[in-house]
Amino acid sequence: MKQIVLILLFFLNLGYLSYGQFQEYFENGSLRIDFILSGNAKETHASIFELKKEPYFGGTLLKTIDQFEYGEFRIVVKDAESKEDIYTRGFCSLLEEWQTTEEAELVDKSFFQTLTVPYPRDNILVSIEKRTRNGAFYELFHAEIKPNDDGVSKSHLENIGTHKLIDNGSKDECIDIAFIGDGYTKDEIEKFHDDILRLSNYLFTQAPFDKFQKKFNIWAVDAISEESGVTDPRKEIWKDTALRSSFNTLNSDRYLASTNTFLIRDYAALVPYDQIYVIANTDKYGGGGIYNHFSLTSVDNHRSLTVFIHEFGHAFAGLGDEYYTSEVSYSDYFNQAIEPWQPNLTTLKEFEGKWKDMIDSSTPVPTPAKEKYFRKVGVFEGGGYVAKGVYRPAYDCRMKSNEARAFCPVCQRAIEKMILFLTD
Repeated sequence: MKQIVLILLFFLNLGYLSYGQFQEYFENGSLRIDFILSGNAKETHASIFELKKEPYFGGTLLKTIDQFEYGEFRIVVKDAESKEDIYTRGFCSLLEEWQTTEEAELVDKSFFQTLTVPYPRDNILVSIEKRTRNGAFYELFHAEIKPNDDGVSKSHLENIGTHKLIDNGSKDECIDIAFIGDGYTKDEIEKFHDDILRLSNYLFTQAPFDKFQKKFNIWAVDAISEESGVTDPRKEIWKDTALRSSFNTLNSDRYLASTNTFLIRDYAALVPYDQIYVIANTDKYGGGGIYNHFSLTSVDNHRSLTVFIHEFGHAFAGLGDEYYTSEVSYSDYFNQAIEPWQPNLTTLKEFEGKWKDMIDSSTPVPTPAKEKYFRKVGVFEGGGYVAKGVYRPAYDCRMKSNEARAFCPVCQRAIEKMILFLTD
């Protein structure tokens, strides 16, 4: 009897609900919370813009409490009557990246952000929280939300084509990826679908996705652009596209992103989704991925496949960049006095919670960049955009370079944990 109680407590601590408990708090569909994140290098503010009811909730129905504690931000949802936590998730935004740039020292800016939670049956208390430089969360915003209020919008886009290109089961059993194209004209929709299948087929050749292929559904949402291609400011190319994606984000030529988050979510809401991937109809090298936000990549560059999976590693599994020699807009991105939350980076401050268990006893820590360690899990200095003080688990990995053969074992384990969290 004692063992049964301990097992039940273990699953409750991981955020597991029975389906009956889920139905007690939630009903079909999603509550979409559109809000504004604003500030500068020293301040951050949040305010609600709009609430929407969407027809699908793509996430797991049984694990509503986040077990990973990833992200620079998190949402905490409580039942208004009992004050019990009923949903939490970590996430990141373009704002926190911008806050590390020189521009953020001089001006304030605002960024659109969107979160979806299972649609609540009764009133809820919602908090948006942000990490301090020392890693602790503090509250940015708090509000009571009444899901039955007439102010909750039910509007949606009309006459947009949607297609389930790969069907492995229901949204409750699988991870649904919604692909939305930018820079595809009406005459290029067939190319859009072909590009999705090319990228998806590549994904399922890569470990650990190869052994979990049957846990994924792939959707296409036909966003029609007036012009082919996407905006490239440094070349004075300005395109009229459905999602307004653009290179030169944060003044980095290869950083491809869109700040029209609400619009992207309007398209994604037409299908169930756990992840959103925007693919841009261009051959220029570039992309971007933000944890629990969305990913972007160009599709016709010779490196598009490796960029595609790299950016998915960010958005899906919270993986950090392991490179340190490429030019970026960020400065002093990681506080080296604490352990980063990213599962594939460490400052050795609390390394026991990372991949210490995966290191062979004969491998030194830190690990020298010598050929005999190139295929081993170790602790190699350099990562998170700096050459000193931040360490990565492999000499090379998909999160470090386009030349890497695959994700390293540590990144693979992190991805596998996320897949199992969302499906089992």
